[in-house]
Amino acid sequence: MNKLHVFLLALVVVSAIAVVGVRHHNRLAFVALQKEEQKRVDLQAEWGRLMLEKATWTRQHNVADTAKKQLTMAPPSPDKIITLDLAAKSKASDQ
Repeated sequence: MNKLHVFLLALVVVSAIAVVGVRHHNRLAFVALQKEEQKRVDLQAEWGRLMLEKATWTRQHNVADTAKKQLTMAPPSPDKIITLDLAAKSKASDQ
């Protein structure tokens, strides 16, 4: 009977150590899962920002495209561009 008690005690100790090992492994896996979920949330937020930026750039392109095609607008030629010197004008008006 003494050998049976020692054998059963050894089994209990081995299973207790196995339980501790499995729980530790589960905790590590849970921490890794939480990190990956946070990465997913961060990537979704970045994706949303990128889609917003894409929509903004697309809208700007559409405005220029519409101005060129539907309104037959074009940038002015260099000889039609007039530059005003506001600093010189304000000095002349002060005197």
